[in-house]
Amino acid sequence: MNNYSTQPQMLFQCDHQMAHSMKKHKEHAHAALKKAVNRKVRVQTLDDEVFEGVIINLDAKNVYIQIEQGDRGFYPGPYPRPRPPFPPYPYNPYYSNVILPLALFDLLAVSLLW
Repeated sequence: MNNYSTQPQMLFQCDHQMAHSMKKHKEHAHAALKKAVNRKVRVQTLDDEVFEGVIINLDAKNVYIQIEQGDRGFYPGPYPRPRPPFPPYPYNPYYSNVILPLALFDLLAVSLLW
């Protein structure tokens, strides 16, 4: 037996004008960022997060930014082994950069850095 009612209860519905505005924002961001692929940018999101990196790809919904690790907590290399008799792991360039997907509708500002 199904415990769900036949008619779902609406919890949230985006205003039609707001949905149209968000769609236009996404299209505008996509057009602007298409020109910046393979360039270094600073991105600020609507949540006031700021990222710097190189745009490596773009699709209809997301921009993919390769950010340099620096002192972030993204597994910096070389990796020390847990016990002293082993030498440290060699540097692995695949772990030195992280690819961050960001939703186009979440972007507040994008600036070219070079």
